[in-house]
This record gives sequence, structure tokens and C-alpha cells, in this order.
Amino acid sequence: MVNMRSSLFPKLSLILVGGISLIAQGIVFIPTLFSFILHTLPPWGNIALGIILFIAAIFLYIALTNRVSKKSFLGRRSNGTLLAIQAFTFAGVFFLLENSGSRAREVGFLLSGIITALTTYGLYLSLRPVKGSAAQHADKKEADSESVYVFDPGTDVKALNEQVASLTRQLSAEKKRTTQLTFLNELSQQLEAELDPPVAAQLAVNTLEKAMDCSMAALMMYESDKDELVVLAAAGSSSHIIPPGYRQGAAKGLLGRVIRLKKTQIVNDTRLDPDFIPLNNETTLSVINVPIIQHGHVQGILEICSDKEYAFSGADAAIVEGVASELMRAWERSSYHQRLTELIQAGISLTTLLDPQAAVQEVAVIARKTLAARFVFVTLLDQQGNFSRTASAGDAPILLTSLNNNSSNEPLMQAALNATKPFRVRDLRKYTTARKMEIDNTSLRSVLAIPIRLHRLSIGTILAFGKQEGIFFSENDESLADLLSSQAAASIESSWLYQELRNTLNITSMLYQLSVDVLQTEELGNAAELIAQAAHKVTNAKETGIVLLTREGQIQADVEIDANGLHRRKKHPTEIINQAIQSGQSIIVSVETGSLVSYPLQTRSRTYGALWINIPESRGQNFANLQTLANQAAIALERSILLSELRQQAKQLEAAYAELEITYDRTLTALMSALDARDRETEGHSTRVSKLACLLGEAVGLSGSQLKALERGALLHDIGKIGISDTILHKPGKLTDNEWKIMRVHPDIGARIVEGIPFLQDTLSVIRYHHERWDGSGYPVGLSGKDIPIQARIFAVVDVFDALTSKRTYRKKSSPEEAIQYLREQSNILFDPEIVEALSRLPYSEFIEGEKHIT
Repeated sequence: MVNMRSSLFPKLSLILVGGISLIAQGIVFIPTLFSFILHTLPPWGNIALGIILFIAAIFLYIALTNRVSKKSFLGRRSNGTLLAIQAFTFAGVFFLLENSGSRAREVGFLLSGIITALTTYGLYLSLRPVKGSAAQHADKKEADSESVYVFDPGTDVKALNEQVASLTRQLSAEKKRTTQLTFLNELSQQLEAELDPPVAAQLAVNTLEKAMDCSMAALMMYESDKDELVVLAAAGSSSHIIPPGYRQGAAKGLLGRVIRLKKTQIVNDTRLDPDFIPLNNETTLSVINVPIIQHGHVQGILEICSDKEYAFSGADAAIVEGVASELMRAWERSSYHQRLTELIQAGISLTTLLDPQAAVQEVAVIARKTLAARFVFVTLLDQQGNFSRTASAGDAPILLTSLNNNSSNEPLMQAALNATKPFRVRDLRKYTTARKMEIDNTSLRSVLAIPIRLHRLSIGTILAFGKQEGIFFSENDESLADLLSSQAAASIESSWLYQELRNTLNITSMLYQLSVDVLQTEELGNAAELIAQAAHKVTNAKETGIVLLTREGQIQADVEIDANGLHRRKKHPTEIINQAIQSGQSIIVSVETGSLVSYPLQTRSRTYGALWINIPESRGQNFANLQTLANQAAIALERSILLSELRQQAKQLEAAYAELEITYDRTLTALMSALDARDRETEGHSTRVSKLACLLGEAVGLSGSQLKALERGALLHDIGKIGISDTILHKPGKLTDNEWKIMRVHPDIGARIVEGIPFLQDTLSVIRYHHERWDGSGYPVGLSGKDIPIQARIFAVVDVFDALTSKRTYRKKSSPEEAIQYLREQSNILFDPEIVEALSRLPYSEFIEGEKHIT
């Protein structure tokens, strides 16, 4: 009984010491499990406590083994070897994992714990005596009853070493994996910034070269149109073997196999792979090739090379695939921001387009570039709901013909017009079963439909077909399309307003000329011809006729214009003519060929006849212009008839003509007041400078016609700003260089607006050259000295004087004297010195903003 207790005590003590050793290692490697004990200690306290316990455990091991070493199978040397293995394992793992993550430290604790368990087990076996030893002779009965265990120390130590080596390899692999994940996380953070694709690619290969411990990491871009791969970035000790701009056909080799299969390829012995094509002096034996895929299409290939056999595993391939995914996302972000920036810049140029057709064509070009579409079709509705203007960008003749022939009946077009937001169609061929739009090839089957909406009404559509370098449009494309739609609507509205203004000016000019011509005629028949020709030109009608009546209702003169030219008509549409004359209002009747319209030619004193027009429905018409023409024609007729009947009233007619001219001037004044109101800071500017310019023109000796041209030019000097975007015109801060370039074209825009209007021809010198300067530093031409027309020189001085004496948000208002002083300082530099001196002699203080006595 005593012997049993004496042999059991060392064994239990040994198990207890092993537990102490395990607790010590747990405190050192994974202190979070013992936080309930260690929370009161400083950060270094857990390491100190663990090491103290471990050393205490080692000393207890030694004490126990010394006690039983004489009767054990293993001597002190063998026991010391086991304890040394445990101690060195603990120290090695501790220093190896000093700065590693929690997962690696748990694996280290597992390795060290296994070594401790094996050491304890080996020492446990050493407590059993050998048969025939001195202990057996001391107690033969106990020795006879015990079985003999033969222990081979060489074999067990070798097994322990192999286990230690295996666990060490696992620990190294885990640490490598942790390092790779760290590099991948750092790359992901770097790629969050907006980087150009080559920069992002170089960061990716640099990261892979460090993480994979390889001889070379390279990225090759796939050019689908050429079916070639071109090197974009490379890193590593062997990267010099790739020539600059290296290209390779995409249909051959290992890289070609990656493109065909669209899957990662791992080759751990390139000598056994027939598809591997080595470069000059290349010693690569292991390769990982990972495709970079976007929307199902290969955009490039990441290639990792090593000079060693079997250098890569599936885990390494997963790391490279993660880099490929991060790189693709970075490219998509960079592409989106770049396209967004270009779209915003393009929007500024769109607002300067004054012709609706030019605006529609530019929208098509910008849409194709922004959305990376293969083909874009844009259509615009007219006032009657017809597709009056179309434009396209890209090469798709079959699709273009189909759209032009079936625009009004195409379901996709109607769906786009009825939509409030852009929408995507994955496959056009499956969009509707009733009709199928013909397309040139399957790459055009995806569609991005974009409604162009103005004031909550659809005025047109943009259809983008086929994604370049892919098939389908993305959510990013849809987001850009929404902004594009807004910019297109703004550009078209701006061009419409410009056209409306130009048409109004043309109508005004034509009416003015008609009045002049009718007044100059002595025959009533000639007057009727002039009115009919003007109406026919304005409406582009199929037929136009006029009937003039005497006071008794008899036909006094009549004429018709049709395809055969100007001639008399035997029978006019008397029914509609009589209705118009009797009602005193315009009559519109729908006929087979379009619309038949009749306007009475009447004034307050008398009805002179009627004007009738046959207008094709497809062309549409602004009937307000026709009514204005009829009213003006009646007035002109009245003047002409009175002139032919009563020559003695010539002075009255002359006064009426002068009144008419004043009306036009007032119209121009009202027009420019409306334009001035567009910019509150310059409101009233045109009226003030017009009055002061005329006074200064008289002072320098201008003739009456020159003064009239100066007056009208002063009123219209900034009419070109109708073509400048409000974003630039109302910008509170300083304009950029590009915005200044756009702002400086307003004199040319204004000149183009009025150059076709005969009675405004004399105003061109003021409108075009009012920003020219005496020393040649002005714009748009850069004239200098007396090469600048006299009216422009006069207006330039007056314009600056008014600007200086008016309130502005960016500076305080100058007094008239301060303004004159500035003009004198710039005399002979920016301004004509004679004109500046002439202004200084005038009562200029009466012509400043806020003076109520100016009339």
C-alpha cells in the first residue's frame, strides 16, 4: 500500500506541473482567456506572470525527474532533452509571434501546448521502472506483478521532432496568410482614392510582388478590338525581361487559355504545360494567371511568376483573385468619376449652342462618349408632337434606318417618352412581341432609354445601344444618363429661346419692311402683292391669297401665290373670307390638305379685305405671327390707301411712319429691358447708356443716322448674352479661363443675331466692337486706335462710366467724379482720349443709376 502511494504521488505531481505549464503558456499567448485574473495587471504583467509560472513549472519538472531518475527507463540526459525541447519551443513560439494577430497566437499556443503534453507524457513514462533494474531487486514481488514496457528514446524523440516541424510549417503558412491579407487590406484602402488605371495597376502588382514572394507580378490589359494583350504594369526582380509596350496575341499560349475559359489557371511546373510561352531568358517554373472580369468580359490578366516549382497554392490564387476584384472596382469608380467630370464640362458647351439641330447632334455625341455606347439615337418633338429633329452618333446603318422609318410607332420610343426616368432594356429583341427593331449585330441588343423632359413634359428621347467593351449598361450609366437628360433639356430650351428671339426679330424686321414697301407703293394691286408674298414666306404655305374690297364691298384688287407663282385667281374661298370679314376675327378650317386660315384686314375705321392661307398640317404654324402680319398689313394698307387718295395728308403719314419707327425702338427698348432684367445687377443699364451715348455722340459731331445707329446699338449691345448660360452670367465669384472664353463670344453672338435684320445693320459696329480697346487689348478682334468704329469708341467710354457708377455685389459704387478720373487715367490706353474729354464736359452726373430725373 505504501509502495502504491509512493509511485502514485510523482505521477499526480507530474500531471499538476504539466497543467501549471499549460496555464503559463495560455497567459502569455492568449491572455484574453484569463482576463478575469489579469485585468488588474499592467499590459506587461501577463507576460511576466506567465514566464514566472513557466519557469516554476520547469524547476518542478527537474525536481521530479531527479527524484526518480535512478529507477527510470530514461536517464537525466533524456529527461533534460525533453525539458529543453519544451523550453525552446516556448521561447521560439513566443518570439516568432510577438507582433502577430490573435489567430496566429492561438495556433502558437496549440503548438506549444502539444509539446508540453508530449513532454509530460514522456516524463510520465520515465517514472515506470525497467525490468531487472536495482528497484526490481529492492521489491521483487511488486516487480514480478508489473508488466514490462520497452521504451525506444530515439524513435519517440524523432516523432516529436516531426510533429514540431509540421506545426512549425503550419504556423509559417498561417503567418504568410495573415501577411497577405494585411497587404490586400492596405491595397484596398489605397484604391479607394480616385486613381488613373495605370497607377492603380502599378499599386496592385507592387502589392502582389511583396505578398506572394514571387519573381514577377504583371498586369496585361486585353484589347478586344485587336485581340491582343498589352503590358500595363509589372514589378519584381524578373520584370526587366518584359520589353516596354510588350504585346501578345490573345488567342495563343497560357494567357489565351485564361481568356477563353475566363478562369484562374495555376501551373506549378511550366515545363509540363505545352501552352506556356517563355520570354527571352525567362526561368519561370510556377505561374498563377487570374482574369480581371467586368460584366462577363475579360478586361485584363494578373500574372504571378516564380522561379521555383510548386511555389503557389489555391490560397495564393484566392489572394490574387481578391486583388483582381479590388482593381476592377477601382477602375469602375475611376471611370465613373471621369465620365461625370467630362459630362459636367460638356454641359457648359451645350448651353452655347444656338441652333436646335446642332444641340441635338451634340447631345448624341456627348451621350455616346459619356455612356460608352456603340450607337446613340436622339429625337426631338415639335409643337405638334412629331419627331421633327433627329441625330445619331456611331455606326449602325440598319438600326438608324429602322429608327428613322418607325420613330412614331416604335414601342421603345413611346415607352421612353412616357417615362420620367432613364431605364435599361437588357435585350431589345425581347422587349416587345408586337414589333422587332432591326439591329446590325447582337452587340447592340442592350438599350439605355433616356427621356428628355422640360418642365415635366417629354420633349424628346435619347436611346443608347450596346455598351462598348461589354454588352449591358450599368447602374452608373443610368445615373449619368439622368444628368445628361437634364443638360440636354437645358441646351434645347436655350436654343429654342434663341430661335424664338431670332424669329421675333426677323418678323419685326419683315413687318417693318412690309410697312415701308406698302407705303411706298402707289397702286393698291402692288400693295396686295407685297402682303401676299410676305404671308407666303412666313408660313411656307401651299397657297396664299388676298382680296381687297372697296367701301361698297366690291373686289378692288386680288392676288394669289402658289406653285405657279404670283397671279390673279378667278375664285377665292369666299365663304371663309366672308366669315372672317363679318366676324372681324380669324377663321381656321381643317381641310384635306391641312388648314385653311383667313384673317380680316381691318382697322378701327374700315375693313379693307381679307388674307387667306392654305397651310400643310405637317409643317405646323405660329398663328400669332400671322395675326400680327395681318394687323400690320391692314395698317399699312390703310396708310397706303390714304396716301393714294389724299396726297395732302403726306405729313400725317410721315408722322405715322415716325411713330412706327418709334414703336420698333420701344420694342427694342422693351426687349433689352427684359434681357437686362435677366441680370438684376445690370437692370436699366441699356437704357441709361443709350441716352448718355446719344448725348456724347452729339457732342463729338455724329450725324442723325449715326446717332440713331448708336442709340439702337447701345440698346442691343449685350443681346449676345442671350446665348450665355445663366450659370456663367450669374456666377457670384470670379470666372474661370474657360468661362471667360465663353463670355467673350457674346459680341459675336449678338452680331449674328442682328446681322440679317436690315434696319439694324448700322448697329453692328457697336454690338460687335464695344469691348475693343484703344491699345488693342480688347476683344473679340483686337482692333486698336481709330480702326475701332467711332460709335463703338463712344459706347465703350459710356459703358465703363455706367458700370463704375452702378451698384455691384463685388465692389462699391463709384461717384461720377471718380469714374471720370478713372477714364482719364486710362485715356490713350483703353479709351479714345478725345471722347473721354468730351464726356468730362457733359452733365454726366445726371446719367447715373438711381437718378429719377433721367427721361
